[in-house]
Amino acid sequence: MADNNDRTAEIKAIVEAYMERHTAGDVDGIIDLFAVDAVAYDPVDADPHLGHEGLRSFFGGTHEMVDSLTLTATGPIRVTGDFAAFPMTARTVMGEMALEIDIIDVMTFGPDGKITEMKAYWNMADARTGSA
Repeated sequence: MADNNDRTAEIKAIVEAYMERHTAGDVDGIIDLFAVDAVAYDPVDADPHLGHEGLRSFFGGTHEMVDSLTLTATGPIRVTGDFAAFPMTARTVMGEMALEIDIIDVMTFGPDGKITEMKAYWNMADARTGSA
C-alpha cells in the first residue's frame, strides 16, 4: 500500500466485497475479510462479536434474516486513513412484504487490509415495510 490513493481504493474494494458476500450468503467469504481477533458491534450498543468464531455465529444468523445489502443513494463509501464509513440498506423479503432498514457502518482496517473493528449504527425504530 504505497500511497494513500492505493489504500483508499483497497479499502473501498473490501467494503464492496463485504456487501457482495453478505448478499450472496457467503459467510466464509465475509469472515475472510476480518482479522482473526476482529470485533464487531451490530448494532453499536450491542454486546460485541469477538474473533472469527463470534463473527461466524453472528453473520451466519444475519444471513438468515437479511437478503441484501446495498449502498444507499445518500452517499458513497468514505475512507480516511484506516477507517471507512458507508450508508447502506439491509433488505429482507418475507413473502409479499419487504422490510428495509438504513444502516451506517464504520470499519477500521489493519495494515494487511483486514477489518479489525466494525460498528453498525441502526435502530429498528427506523425500519420500514413495503411490498416485495
